[in-house]
Amino acid sequence: MRAFAGGYYSNLKALYDYLGVRYHAQSFVFDFSNVRDSSYFVHASNFHQLAPRPSAGGMVAYVVECLYLIASYAWFAICCSLVVPSRGETLQKYLVRTRTPQRFVMYYLLPLMSSVATCPHNALLAFPASDIIGYKRRTHGEPHYTVSEGVHGVQQRLSKGIAISLNATVTAVEPSEKGVRISWTPSGASQAEMQTESFDSVVLAVAPDVVGRIFKPLQHHMHRIPTTLVKSVVHTDRSVLRGSDAAKASIQGAQLIHLHTSTLDIHTTESHHLQPCGALVTTCPFSPLQTPLVLHQAKFTRVLRSPESQRIVNAMFEHSATACADNKSVPLWRNGDENVWLAGGWCWDGMVLLEGCVVSAMRVADAFDVKIPWRPVK
Repeated sequence: MRAFAGGYYSNLKALYDYLGVRYHAQSFVFDFSNVRDSSYFVHASNFHQLAPRPSAGGMVAYVVECLYLIASYAWFAICCSLVVPSRGETLQKYLVRTRTPQRFVMYYLLPLMSSVATCPHNALLAFPASDIIGYKRRTHGEPHYTVSEGVHGVQQRLSKGIAISLNATVTAVEPSEKGVRISWTPSGASQAEMQTESFDSVVLAVAPDVVGRIFKPLQHHMHRIPTTLVKSVVHTDRSVLRGSDAAKASIQGAQLIHLHTSTLDIHTTESHHLQPCGALVTTCPFSPLQTPLVLHQAKFTRVLRSPESQRIVNAMFEHSATACADNKSVPLWRNGDENVWLAGGWCWDGMVLLEGCVVSAMRVADAFDVKIPWRPVK
């Protein structure tokens, strides 16, 4: 399941509407817990229901916590609306500058947003503040959605009628006199069976570290865009929900996301998403899971953000004179140079999410004068 929030994913929603991909509003209950395996707060998305009160602590402590959260969240929301992040300012510097309460940041803001960005807290704090503040502004009060037919159904609809070669390993993308030469090894083939073919244009919709390995003109700059390897596990080990008060309560059709935060060596949050079928999807796990109860696990590259990577990406896609011949901090290469195009969730100035995939793909379509039928007519 891929959930998306209204307000931020306007182009993704327009694409789904055009393709006839059905999606529906989905409410969530976020259960915040710590390494002591006890819930310290439960929140229902957009206050769609009265969230269960954590069993740890008494009524007075709960009321005090609610008042603290109301005040802290109101302050943060006001700052997001009125205080514009400075150029190159990180989220950590922005939170310090706006004097956002530290306890609110540590136990509420970072666990929730790091589950969206699937990264440790310190990596999230190094993001450009404009990413997080922009996301907050556009999703404030908006409902969450999820596709009704699952991600697999969306993939089938997008790839219908397109020739696809899976598990082929591209080893080089090289501009040449005949266009762009692609070298790759088919699935199951040896290095000696490498194939080469030239194309008029090439679109690379891969992570920046892969771009750096196969496309030499961007090798130096792609290595400066941070990435991390994220693990996601599908399992039925409900012991990870121990201490979760929301898992024991009636949440009226909402889906439970149990955010378990460790503040020991590395401040990080693992999210346990309880599916309607009863299975759990755990992302960024650090709690031990019973091996017999693991159904599937996968790893994927998550592209992170930093003020430096923001400058690099913007220089490639804005087509502005932000780079000079003597400025090696940003690439002189622009998207489309040498008939090579980049697309993906990281190829825009914002959170690395599905909306960035659609926006960057639309940019490539515009360059080829391809009509985008779901774009509103101006």
